[in-house]
Amino acid sequence: MWDTKVSAQTTRVTKYEVCYLCGLNLVGPIDWDHVPLRQLHAPEIRKARNLQLLTIPVHASCNKGFQKDEDYFLHSLMPYARGSNAGNAIYQKSLSRFREGQNLGLVRRVLREFEPRPSGLVLPGNKVLQRIDGARISRVAWKIVSGLYFHHNSEVLPAKAARWVTLTPPNNNQVPPEHFLAFDKLSESKSRGRYPGVFDYKFQNFPEAHYWALLLWDQIILTVIFHDPSCTCGKCELDSLRSAYRAGSGEGF
Repeated sequence: MWDTKVSAQTTRVTKYEVCYLCGLNLVGPIDWDHVPLRQLHAPEIRKARNLQLLTIPVHASCNKGFQKDEDYFLHSLMPYARGSNAGNAIYQKSLSRFREGQNLGLVRRVLREFEPRPSGLVLPGNKVLQRIDGARISRVAWKIVSGLYFHHNSEVLPAKAARWVTLTPPNNNQVPPEHFLAFDKLSESKSRGRYPGVFDYKFQNFPEAHYWALLLWDQIILTVIFHDPSCTCGKCELDSLRSAYRAGSGEGF
């Protein structure tokens, strides 16, 4: 968790000419995409705080193309949400939906990701290993960052831009990567989130790369590092990502 300072941001934009998901001109049918995804906010939390979520117009087809990955993103990370007020609320909401017979296939798939004895190994402390689909987590994390980047800069990030994503769930034996700890100490990296306890984020632009850190339910840290989209030389793109790997600890997606 980090200190949260609510910033003054426009919660609804009315004049955009392109879809930030594909970069093409906006033509109907159009959806209002929630950035970050609306599913992160339990209904009772939205109601109690009267949250006005940031929305950005996008092509309906582009938005729909992320639906299954966003559903997976929520259900795969939801077990780690417990421990905070907003996290407990989203966990209980997802559990009640499962008991009502909703998303049964998806929940069962996520449950199969947990292995009590991976490769026959017995983990200490009755721990289990979860084999997360990193590509899907990375895709949704990139969508969130792309939407926020577009909101701040009115620029579209390439859908297939080179990036490095790391995930740190709440765990007494797991600490965030060293690059995040260094980034978090920077005075420039102020909190920009509007929804304390549900979603917060920080970012900083460096000479070779952009660094974004996302905080979900005060429990889960996602970092996204990507090359400056204005550069087209190719070489420094590789160099910036190599530098990110050297600076990091653990594995990225």
